[in-house]
Amino acid sequence: MTAIGPWQLQTFSLVLALAILLAGAVALWQRPGPPAAVLDACLLALALGLLAARGGHVLLHFEHFFRTPEDILRWSSGGLEWHSGLVGALAGLWLGARWRRLAWPALLDALTPALALLCLGAWRGCMAAGCGYGREVDTLANHSPLLVAELPDVYAIYAPRYNTPLFGLLLGVIALLLAGLLFRRRWLRGLRFLLLLALLAAGMLFIGFWRADHVPQWSGLRSDQWLDLAVLLACAWPLWRGRRRPP
Repeated sequence: MTAIGPWQLQTFSLVLALAILLAGAVALWQRPGPPAAVLDACLLALALGLLAARGGHVLLHFEHFFRTPEDILRWSSGGLEWHSGLVGALAGLWLGARWRRLAWPALLDALTPALALLCLGAWRGCMAAGCGYGREVDTLANHSPLLVAELPDVYAIYAPRYNTPLFGLLLGVIALLLAGLLFRRRWLRGLRFLLLLALLAAGMLFIGFWRADHVPQWSGLRSDQWLDLAVLLACAWPLWRGRRRPP
């Protein structure tokens, strides 16, 4: 928990909210359209994205929520699934772009840094809340301190584990640096969002091999890793077509 004056806020919620606000500010700074129109599209994307992210988490943990349906609306207990949240956010953004007559490629380009910022915010929140925790190791002495640490799981049980939140933060930093390079060099206009999304999906797929938080397993992979692969495939074709398209 984080104290702000007389209020006590969950660190995960606070960090994620700050990341969302900063991402929105960056999008407005890029000026893909009138500020009021961009703000409307972003708010619609945020609303649908949060609802879809919660819905995806409920579906992946259906057995638990089937037994305790009252937990579905208990947002304070945590639980957001980023793949379904991405689909919901993109749907909301597309609807907002159509409604406010914004150019879709320019709007996506402007929100490219938001992907990196949300990755950083989510993993920083997980570092405080114990979500996305890593698999246990025998002892810290047998591993590099860059890879393992004494960390809690979601039940606040400390053990020597792979430092998956740190892996996620490093992924977010790499994505943010790449976004800055793309904008500074003016490379890949119209494809920047897809490129960064593909990078994040690949990174999350890799981190998934070291995670221990419970999700259903399908054919030897975590269910979220299969979703990472789906995101990668969804990005690959338009990136390939865009790369071959003449300037």
